Amino acid sequence: MVSAVYRPTWALLLAASLTLGGVGDARAAEPDRSGRAQALILTTGFGLYQGIALSILLEEYDLLPSGGDSEILAASALTLATTGLGFGLGWWVTEEYGVSEAESGLFTSTTMWVALNGFSGGLGLGLDDTDELLWNTLVSGWTGQALGILLAANVDRTAGQISLMNTVATWAGAEAALLQGVFGADLGSNYITWPTLLADVGLLVGVYLARDVDISRGRARLLDLGAFAGALAGPAALFMVWGPEENVREWYLSAMAVGIPIGIGVAWHLTRDLDAPDESSDRPSSSATLMVPLAGGVF
Repeated sequence: MVSAVYRPTWALLLAASLTLGGVGDARAAEPDRSGRAQALILTTGFGLYQGIALSILLEEYDLLPSGGDSEILAASALTLATTGLGFGLGWWVTEEYGVSEAESGLFTSTTMWVALNGFSGGLGLGLDDTDELLWNTLVSGWTGQALGILLAANVDRTAGQISLMNTVATWAGAEAALLQGVFGADLGSNYITWPTLLADVGLLVGVYLARDVDISRGRARLLDLGAFAGALAGPAALFMVWGPEENVREWYLSAMAVGIPIGIGVAWHLTRDLDAPDESSDRPSSSATLMVPLAGGVF
């Protein structure tokens, strides 16, 4: 008689356990979306820039309604549309396929570096008109996003390794800019060319170093902090020794250039046991079958 009374209870418990087990399996199959915020910031921000740039270009080509209020309304509507489209597409892709911190970092970094190279190359080629610069930055941004998606789908790196690549590239470019100031380079349109080229070299060096270095994202950011502190500590120490003397701009810039690698070296030593390495994401990607040769296999 007891078994007859409790039989429905056991059946309910069995059904509940199967249901909860199914929910657990479904949750485990959810894609990684840890990098969604960073990706959405880029896609939304670039969508906003697209709207502003396209509004200016369309006005240059007389493709916007002429007149005060109608022209402003058309430009505002276009900007809102491109901004919303950037956010909406970014949200849909990250919701459908997911995006890890490493993938988001690689996508963002690729977009920014390609855009910087396009802008610098345009200035070097004499593209200094407003419409030429706008088209240059738009095409560079579109190219960077496409290449970033391709790399994120095919390159297996941790978020810390991506940050290390950016650290080496950023401060290599900063060193080049400081050395140009030391040797009295003119602050013309070509001033950004050499720092950009040195940053590209630094990016390749960072890619090579990241192949065999396990580093967390937090430690990579502390390396940036060390470089920044070194850039400030160098001229500060020089100021305490010399005081506010005139005609020592080159010396202060030299002290910054020396302080940056020292700061990175000190930060590297102090943080050698600070963080555990990031975990690489082995989430399958639908576009991973592209199988393109990336930088001669350096990735």
